[in-house]
Amino acid sequence: MRATTLASCLILISGSAAAQQQSNDDYMARVKKAAPPQVLQDATIVRMNGHDMQVLKKGSNGFTCMVAPPNDPMCGDKNAMEWADAWQSHGQVPASTGFMYMLAGDTGASNTDPYATGKTADNHWIQTGSHVMIVGAGAKSMAPTYPRDADPDPTKPYVMWPGTPYEHLMLPVTAAE
Repeated sequence: MRATTLASCLILISGSAAAQQQSNDDYMARVKKAAPPQVLQDATIVRMNGHDMQVLKKGSNGFTCMVAPPNDPMCGDKNAMEWADAWQSHGQVPASTGFMYMLAGDTGASNTDPYATGKTADNHWIQTGSHVMIVGAGAKSMAPTYPRDADPDPTKPYVMWPGTPYEHLMLPVTAAE
């Protein structure tokens, strides 16, 4: 998967110009909320610049990190980025299993419609705090053991987009005390 494709799709879906107005320093500060420092230090950091991908930092650990619209910092390994590309392009889910960090949480999404861009009365909008995701084949094989409700408790593990090709595991995390 090309991080360029994913990020391009994310920008096009959101239509958000606000993310483009942040300085690179502000953007990097936001990205740093996505994953543990040990992952971020060797990750590739990307940012959309219009319709072009700008690599702010080339990494070596296989993770790509960005701020996804509307303002959600995330980091995914190579397999997760391939899964995200398939989701964004309505393509076939890869056979590989991927891992994503969203330690700053998200701003919400429909739990039943992978392509919903806003909350409606019937699209089961859910906002999850700090979490990680398992996506792809491994997630689908594990999904039957997790709650598959349209309106799950986002403080507990659950399946997002159950019954769709893009169903994946949402695993909330909290900081150790």
